[in-house]
Amino acid sequence: MYSIIDIESNGAGYRKECIIDIAIYRYDGQKIVDQFISLVNPESDITPFVQKLTNITPKMVKTAPKFHEIARRIVEITANTTLVGHNIDFDYRMLRQSFQRLGYEFKINTLDTIPLAKKLVPDEVSYSLGKLVKSLGIPLTNAHRAEGDARATLELFKLLIAKDTGNEIIQKQHEETNAKTYINKIKILTQDLPNEKGFVYFQSEAGKIIFSDHVQDINKFSKNVFNSKSKKWELIQREVEQINYELTGTDIIAKLILSSKGVKKKETLPFGLYYRNGKYQVEKTS
Repeated sequence: MYSIIDIESNGAGYRKECIIDIAIYRYDGQKIVDQFISLVNPESDITPFVQKLTNITPKMVKTAPKFHEIARRIVEITANTTLVGHNIDFDYRMLRQSFQRLGYEFKINTLDTIPLAKKLVPDEVSYSLGKLVKSLGIPLTNAHRAEGDARATLELFKLLIAKDTGNEIIQKQHEETNAKTYINKIKILTQDLPNEKGFVYFQSEAGKIIFSDHVQDINKFSKNVFNSKSKKWELIQREVEQINYELTGTDIIAKLILSSKGVKKKETLPFGLYYRNGKYQVEKTS
């Protein structure tokens, strides 16, 4: 069972985007058994670029349901399915961060039609959805709208299934994408971590804190830990199963939080006040 999805966002900065248009077709391998299509009120601005690309205006989404009003429907229609999309990482990220804002963790297996198409219909000039489906003779109406792009993705997926006569390539791609490998573990653990300053907590499956620190960039620091070949991080790489964090913003706030937690962190300052030869003087620290 599959859920073919396409999402359009309001074009805000990375990790700050909001959904403005969503379409999901529940597909059993033979026919569509359910579908959900809706504009979504992002409760924030839509960039001029996105308005021009999608023809979705602030007026159109003003009376549309907000994400929390459609969240249950999304959970229901995608339940016990594999989420399929053209560049599925984007659509899946949009869903995860939208649910996170509601305090809900959304997890599902995924399948991307881009690498599948590259294997099953090689030598295409472009694998962008619009150019690919045009080359393959698949109709695409209302491009850059969720309903049109999701329907074209569904027709593309049908064609890929037909070409994969032994169901070997799609099955292998599915297994590789969702396998519990070290690479997938890193991707899952770090994919939603912010590029911001804060406390990071590496924890075991049971929630025990294995390591914690205050870092300048939570996402970058975490990825560096997993990619390190130093023996210092071997235990963490092996045993960590979840990463949590607290954003601290400025150094002043971080110091206040450290103080409230009773943590004393050694700090090296660039200059110091020294008493030499009967007088005080400021010198650069070594």
